[in-house]
Parts: sequence; structure tokens; C-alpha cells
Amino acid sequence: MVVEDSGVLADPARLAAVDRALRVMAALPVPLAGIAQVAARLSDAPMGVITLVGVEQEHLAGSYGTPAALVADGCIPEAYSVCKYVVSGDAPVACENMRTDPEKQLREHPLTREYGIRAFLGIPLRDATGRPVGSLTVLDTRARPWTDAHRSALTELAVLVDQVPATVPEIGTALLAELDTMEVLDSLAEAFLTLSPAGVITGWNAAARDMFGFTVAEACGQPVAELFDAHYNGRPVPDVLGALLAGDGETITGTAVLRHRDGRAVHARVRMSTLHGPGGSAVVCVFLTDITDQVDAAETARAAAAKADNAVDAQRGFAEALLDSLGEGVIAVNEEGRAVVFNRALRALHAIPAELPLDAAHAVALTQLHRPDGEPMGPDTRVLEKAQQGGTTRESETLIRVPGHPDRHVVASAQPIRTSDGRRIGAVTTVQDVTDRRRAERFRDCQLAVAKILNQPRSLTDLAQDVLRLVGQTLSWPYLSLRLSEPATDTLYRIAQWHPEDYDLDEILPARMPRDADTIPTQVWATGEPIWEPDLASSHWITDPDSRDRAHVFAERGLRSVLSVPVRDGEDVLGVLTCFADTVEHDEFLLTGLLGDVAAQIAQFLIRRHAEELAAELSRARADFTALIGHDMRTPLTTIGTYIQFLLEDPGPRPDTERQLLEGIDRNSQALRELVEGLLDLTALECDDQPLATHHVDLCALITDATAAALPAATATGIRLHTTLPHQVHVNGDRDRLRQLIDKLLTTTITGNPGGGDVHLILDRATDTARLTITDPGGLDLPDEAFERFSQANTTGTGNTTSGLGFVLSRAIAERHGGTLTVTKTAQTITTTVHLPLP
Repeated sequence: MVVEDSGVLADPARLAAVDRALRVMAALPVPLAGIAQVAARLSDAPMGVITLVGVEQEHLAGSYGTPAALVADGCIPEAYSVCKYVVSGDAPVACENMRTDPEKQLREHPLTREYGIRAFLGIPLRDATGRPVGSLTVLDTRARPWTDAHRSALTELAVLVDQVPATVPEIGTALLAELDTMEVLDSLAEAFLTLSPAGVITGWNAAARDMFGFTVAEACGQPVAELFDAHYNGRPVPDVLGALLAGDGETITGTAVLRHRDGRAVHARVRMSTLHGPGGSAVVCVFLTDITDQVDAAETARAAAAKADNAVDAQRGFAEALLDSLGEGVIAVNEEGRAVVFNRALRALHAIPAELPLDAAHAVALTQLHRPDGEPMGPDTRVLEKAQQGGTTRESETLIRVPGHPDRHVVASAQPIRTSDGRRIGAVTTVQDVTDRRRAERFRDCQLAVAKILNQPRSLTDLAQDVLRLVGQTLSWPYLSLRLSEPATDTLYRIAQWHPEDYDLDEILPARMPRDADTIPTQVWATGEPIWEPDLASSHWITDPDSRDRAHVFAERGLRSVLSVPVRDGEDVLGVLTCFADTVEHDEFLLTGLLGDVAAQIAQFLIRRHAEELAAELSRARADFTALIGHDMRTPLTTIGTYIQFLLEDPGPRPDTERQLLEGIDRNSQALRELVEGLLDLTALECDDQPLATHHVDLCALITDATAAALPAATATGIRLHTTLPHQVHVNGDRDRLRQLIDKLLTTTITGNPGGGDVHLILDRATDTARLTITDPGGLDLPDEAFERFSQANTTGTGNTTSGLGFVLSRAIAERHGGTLTVTKTAQTITTTVHLPLP
């Protein structure tokens, strides 16, 4: 069974490990595309991939033979992922035919529907601490088996990838000459590649892929001059590499005009240095910064730099080091505290338009900074101001609160910027968005709390309010409702809702909705699929006047987003869970995962309660049936028996045939009375209506008395009883019930063996139980279902109306005493074994 565990995929520690692995693999000349190719060939498969699995997409580290459209941007969307199943289970996952697999998510997977992929085999990749970060996977367009040899080969290859170092290797201090501090270098996301001495690309990171459009598989192994049509400062690349390699670690900086995959020119600032290894081997490390949009401005800045003073030089250094292409938010200020860099990523976090000037953007951002508890931050707590005073801060958690937008949780790191002589000339702060991780942590806590609530012995109507309140407070969403389907009226009715007073939506979402109502909950009910609307104001759901009126009411209440998920039992939709937010939301994966898990827990609660109700109804039906037997059958049977006795005792002459008929009626009515009494006795045992009178009972004496009482009947049928008993064996039990158990077993054995034979009763001690074994010649052939309470075998399977019921009663008595009764059948014998606990 394949498993997609949103908790595992969104685990913050695992995502941090994925981030580290991305940086390491991007910066090392490791032939991961070659490993993917070897994996495919060893498995006789046309495709192989090495991926690192994030929350919303897989990062492609190496691939072979995969469709270009699938891996065009170096990532695979989460919907097309099979590697997520490998990471979720942290174990190999194989599928031989996705189109016929029992799992619906595999049968309807986009990979098989859009790309014809039928089979796959994935092996987990782990970091140095053992966390699953990705997978080595081979894929095939034909249905096929995967052998142990295939799994072993891929596991060995995965070990090679697992052995990638946990940190990026040192490249030498020469490479840092143009950067202010190591902390600034750590905050950059520049394009990075490595070259062999012949100019062949051997390493390629994600930023290089984004910059030039070539994936790792397409770039590695290609001559850099041919791939880019590259010239460096007007010189051929091989000439530059020769001079660089001869310089023994010299760093070369300059600019280059390169070619993008689509043919357009890319202007880049280049830094090249060599990394020498043992035996004379060497690798050329190249850092590239895209300056295409800034080339004219850069020319002007360089012309002005020659005439500017030291302050202007420092400002130019900031502007060049912290470009708008960085993935993390970055702000830098000069020594007066004025912003000189405020990049696009930081503007996006603060929802600040690009046209707003730097000083104004900085002022707005300061008003949006809050501590994790929601308190606004002052100058004494903001990390950038601390860095201006010379302090260094690492990963300080901060809350960015923008009206009309969800809160963003970030970690900020800051340090001062100094000149080569140590003079402090400003400060820089890098900001990383960790909202998804923090939400994932809260969601996991919420899921556990929901499970605890639903484990209480109360009805869903009583518990649903607490569940909705908990989910609403976790999401900070103002309106949630839970509705269940009612098949009798074909309506969806609300059993609970949670909202502040001013968010009541009864006028547009009434307590009961017919199936044909045009609302989001009824659409989810009809389709069984979730509905996610991140922004109701621009939703495609608004198609008619009624929906526009509803959208207007939503807007008046301040509601902006909606997520509605089904509560399912297989293909049946039992209900709908709907949530509204007062902000525009974009975390579809996390939110749908959380609400889907909560809906699944509610569904399991409903299924469990339904099963309990059915069990209670069955118990009531059995009790009613037993009452029918006890009160409505016993009295007429007694009357019939009495009348038959009167007729049989009549001294008058009576034909033989008439007497035989009366004796048959008497015999069968007596058997029926015994069956009724046995069923009533069994019910009393099962329902604990008659408590046991527990005393010390000597089983040896009890068996001796029972055998003596059964001897006449046994002798009449040719049965020879043999007993093997120790001196004494005492148990705690009800003497009358234990005697009844032995009598029932002896009666069943005697009546079931009309041909006679030897019956052995052996009593001994077995560990902590007293063991009674009865072996008879096997004339009684009870079917397996003879132990069922109302099975046909109890009355017709043996020709004796009480044989099967005798076994059922005996087992019930043994179990009331904490023991067991088992029957073993062979062709020659039937062995009945009773275990009773010793004191």
C-alpha cells in the first residue's frame, strides 16, 4: 500500500535537510545524471531520476530519459510525484502496473494518465542523520515486475548518493576576496558551476538552471563554450582556463555575455577560481550573477565609482552583492541607517509594491514587524538595529503582519558590514520565510488534539463544536461548519458551526441544504472532491446573480478564502467540512492536507459509532429472540408434554402405531424443551445474569462423580470410559457450573458415538492451568460452525438436538472461568481440551 504522509513531507527538520542537500549537490561535481542513467540500465528501464522531495514539488538532482515537459524547469510538481510515497514511508516502494493497481491514487496518477508511465521502483535517499530527503527512482512505460536484483542494485547506487558530504567543501579564501564577510556569502543564491581543465561542465546548481534554462542532465558533460557560446572579457574560454590553472589558485573576476537556452543574451558578472586536489587534479569553480537588467546601471555606477568617496564605494558594494534575484529577503542599510538594498523577495513578504522608494519601503516594513507572541517590535528588539551597533544575530524568529494577508513567520539573521580595515559602514539582514514549517508543526498538534477529542464516549453532535473551535484557532480562521448527509430527506444538515458573532452565515448557508442547492458544500457533497478558493473576490465559482450575492455577503463579513472537504467512507460522502478565512490564502497543499486529515478522523468516528450502534441492535435482537424462546415457547411445550404423558398413561387399549406416534412426540418435545433450557442457560452465561459461586473445587473428585453418573448411559451404547487422574487438582470456580461442563461433554461424547468404543479422560497440570483432555473414537463429526450460537449444526448437524449446543455451553462455562475449550478432529478421533486457570 502506498502512503502519502503530509506530516512527514512537511516536517521542518526534514525540509531543512532537503535544503542542505540541494545546496550540497548543486555545488559539487557529482555525476548524479550519470547515476540515474546507470540505475535505469541496471533495471532495464528507460527512465531514472534522483529527486529531493519538498512540500509542493520535487527538486531534480539528476535524470535520464525523462520526458522534457515533465522536468523542463528542473522540478517535478507534487501532483506528478511518486517519490513522495518513498519519502513518506522511508522504505522502497514498487508498483508493477499503475493502471490496474488496487490503490486509486496510483490508477488515476497523472504520470500514467499524461505520460504513459506504468511501473516504478523507488529507493529512499537519506542525509547524514538518517532523515529521508528524496529518492532514486526508475520508471517504465510498460507493466513489469521488479526483482530482488533490481532492488539490490538501486540500493547500492542510493548508498553512493547518500555519501554526499553534509556540507559544501571549502573552496579557498581566494574565492571570498570580493565578498565583505562569510555571512554575506552564505546569504547569496548565485549561479554556480564547476569545469574540468578542458572546459567541460561537471557541476551545475539550481540557480544556474534558473539563469540559463538548462537542467543538470543537459548541462553536465557539455563544453561550456558550446553550451553558452561563451567568451570571457572578449577572450575564448579555453585560453582563460589555461591562464587560471597556471595561476595556482588565483581568482579571476570579470563580465561575460552568455546565451540562454532560448537564445537571448545573458549578461553576467563572473568569478572564477581553481580548487586543486591530490595528484595534481583541479576543478575550476565559477560563480555567475545575472546583471542583464542592471548592465546599463552597472556601467553608470562603475563610471561614477571612480569619482565617488568611500561611502559611495560601500553603497555600490552592497548594491552589487545583494541583487533582486536572491530567493531570500535581504535588506541592507548604510552607516546612517538608510536603506540601500530592499530586494524583491522582501518586498513580497511585506506586500510592498516595487515602485515604492527604498526609504518608504523600509518605513512600512518596520511597522509590520512583530514578536512571535504578536507584540510589535521596537528598535531595541529588531535585529537590523542590533547589527548597526555591531551585534550579530542568527535565526531570530519574527512575525510579519500585513493587513488583509496571512501572517508570515520568518527567521532573520543580521550582521554588520565592515571595510577591510574593520570600520563599520552598515548592516545587512537576510530573511527566510518559514511559515509553511510553522504551520505544519501547529497542524500536527491540531491533528493529535482532534484525535483526543474524538476518542471521548460522546456523540459527534456533542464533540463537533470542540473540533471546529480547535481547527479554527489553529488556522486563525473565523468560520467553520460541519454538515452531515441525511439520505431520508436528501439534504445536507449542519450539526455544528464555530464563528464569532459577526460572522454568522445562516442567511446564505442555512442549516439544511437540499442536494440541488448551488452552494460550495453541496458541490463537495455531489462530487466527493474538495473545493479550494484562495480568493473569493476573483473566483470562477461566481457565475450567476445568486453566487454574486453570496460573494457580496462574504465580502461584507470580511471573508476572502474558502476550503471545503468531504467526509468520506470509501466512495460514500458522509458529510462536508467547510472553512472560511478572512485573508487571501495560498497554502493549498498544507491546508487541504490538514482539513482532509480532520475530515478522515470524523469519518472514522462516524463509522465506528455506526458499527457500535449495529452491534447494540444485534444484541437487542438476540435478547428479544431469547425472551421469545423463554416465555413464548417454554409454556406451550410444557403443556404439550403434560398432555402426551396423560395419553401414554391412559390404561385403556391403544393400537401400537398410535403409541409409537405418541412416544415420538413425547421424545421430540422433551428434546425441544432441553434445547430451550440450554439456550436460556447460554444467554445467562453470556450476559453475566447469573454470577458464579466461586469456591475451591477439586476437579479430580468432580470428574470421578460425573463419570460414575454417566456410566449406565455409556454402557448401554457400548462406550467404555477410562480416567487418568492425579490425586488432587484444585481450581477456583463454581462447582455446579464445572460439573455441568463435564456432564455436557460426556453426554455429547456418549450420544455422538452410537457404535461404542473407548473414551479416555485425562486430567493433568499444564504450566499455570489444569488441563482436561477427552478423546473419543470420533463418531461425532461436528462441523466447524457448531460453536456458533444459533448455527444449524447445533440442532441438525449430528442427529442429536443437543450435541452441538452442549459444546457451545461447555465453552461458555470454560470462558466464564477464565479458561478455554478447543476441539481437534482427525480421521480417527475427536479430542476435546479444556484449560482452567490454577489458583
